[in-house]
Amino acid sequence: MQRKKAYSIGEALERYLAGSPLADGMRYARVCSAWNESVGAMVARRCSSFRFEKSVFTVAVNSSVLRMQLEMSKEDIRRRMNADLGEELVAQIVLR
Repeated sequence: MQRKKAYSIGEALERYLAGSPLADGMRYARVCSAWNESVGAMVARRCSSFRFEKSVFTVAVNSSVLRMQLEMSKEDIRRRMNADLGEELVAQIVLR
């Protein structure tokens, strides 16, 4: 009997999810978590209605003043999000 290569639990889970419909949901959850980490808890509480499609992350901001502040620093936020994610998942951030 031939031995098969051993995988860690994390690797096995990644392999399983890669071919599963759950992969999109996991990616969405990771991106939303990266957003919360990048902007902080105070700002994250004033945001709602997250959407992530085709590398574009769209978020509704409840305050026009906050939206303008985020608009000026969204490229920096995008870079921090991708750094937290460990890959270039977010190509653009749209604030509404």
